[in-house]
Amino acid sequence: MAPVVQTISNNIMETEYSEKNAIGALYNELAKGITSMKKGEVYTIEEAWEEIDRI
Repeated sequence: MAPVVQTISNNIMETEYSEKNAIGALYNELAKGITSMKKGEVYTIEEAWEEIDRI
């Protein structure tokens, strides 16, 4: 995975991610979702949004 670039300006830290990293993170989360679906695991919509917000 490529390094994350961080810059500090006016006491605000900004994090920049590459498109490749973002797509990789999305793919990994979707793969986890497909695996849990196959196992018959069910999540509430609130739990699903919490996972999405963490990404």
